Amino acid sequence: MKAAFADGRGGVELREVEKPTAATGEVVIRLRVCGVCGTDLEKVRGHGITTAILGHEVVGDIVEVGEGLEEYHVGERVFVHHHVSCGRCYYCLNESPTMCPLFLKTNIQPCGFAEYFKVPAINIERGAVLKIPENLSYQDASFIEPLACCVRSMRRIRARAGESAAIIGFGPIGALYTLLLKASGIAFIAVADIAKFRIGMAENLGADAAVNLRNSSLADVCRQETGGRGVDFVIVATGNPAAYAEALKAVRKGGRIAVFGAPPRDATLQLNLAELFLREITIVPSYSTTEQDTSTALQLLASGRIKPSKLITHTYKLDRIADAFKVAANPEESMKVLVVQD
Repeated sequence: MKAAFADGRGGVELREVEKPTAATGEVVIRLRVCGVCGTDLEKVRGHGITTAILGHEVVGDIVEVGEGLEEYHVGERVFVHHHVSCGRCYYCLNESPTMCPLFLKTNIQPCGFAEYFKVPAINIERGAVLKIPENLSYQDASFIEPLACCVRSMRRIRARAGESAAIIGFGPIGALYTLLLKASGIAFIAVADIAKFRIGMAENLGADAAVNLRNSSLADVCRQETGGRGVDFVIVATGNPAAYAEALKAVRKGGRIAVFGAPPRDATLQLNLAELFLREITIVPSYSTTEQDTSTALQLLASGRIKPSKLITHTYKLDRIADAFKVAANPEESMKVLVVQD
């Protein structure tokens, strides 16, 4: 069968690998849809800061069930979360499950961009496989994982209905975050990017203001809309460290900044600590997501509160995955790119 790997030259290629089989407690899934994530793009460029395995926004059909599993059956439509925590260690018991030593050791095999992939028993035991209701399409269900990451970040930053917000980086995550903030009752949402194509989608996705950072100030817009204060919180949905200077200008005194976009390896920040101290700015990183949040994301999608289909600009068959990655890497041409298999 075919599976995708970084080619070592900044791109992605399909290779022939052995089709997985299900051991005790495992399942094998036939891929139906997998979204191309920004972290996938970073991995093929050689800039990734996590595991090199590609593809984690995955949904598909169970084709084989290992011994000992009675709650799953061949033919069921499922979402799979690639990482799980143990639930017993110091980090898990102190509300830091993504810091669990097990977390980055678990993954689907050989990857998400494969004709078939295997889910380890520990992922199933820890609740990482969710059944997809019939009213939810495969394409919409492929947003469970990225939406769950946004849900967790909102919990960590303690976003509340009626607040004001800004999002720096209006790629697929920034756009998905816009839908989530709108559905959560955030009163004012400003988004900012440098790609005209993506900024042009902002109003249709529910943003109240869209700023091109090449020629406009996000901070000016935020202050104008909040009586000069600045917004209650800013989501930095890009890995570009320069975004944090803009975030500090746009956020109000006592406000919060979410570190959301994955930064390059060894990226550093220069911050005015006096300003951070005197203005009481809280900076909150949020890495990945948990089973609690994937379940919440599934409910949001199945109920229709979040409708992500308008984010999808391109779909490609698995045998054209190289083209999918090229298009996904161009912010002036695409928003969300999906790899599909009939």
